[in-house]
Amino acid sequence: MPKYRKKVIIVEAVKLTRPITIETSKGTMKGLPGDYLITDKNGEQYPCDRDLFEAEYELLKGQISLKEMVQKPFKLIKKKK
Repeated sequence: MPKYRKKVIIVEAVKLTRPITIETSKGTMKGLPGDYLITDKNGEQYPCDRDLFEAEYELLKGQISLKEMVQKPFKLIKKKK
């Protein structure tokens, strides 16, 4: 039987430290502390459950910038009022 590998997708992500609610193209999504906020290649952001994120993604070595990691994703968050 043939074997398949999941296609590689590179995203930016930051671990959440507080609950958030954001609007995405798929509707309103909530993220909890410990979950990850993902920014995809098109700039869209969405929260991802911690267990799912850690099972599906691994950190690229040599690609981490703490300042960018913390600042960039949160600039795009649209707070729900």
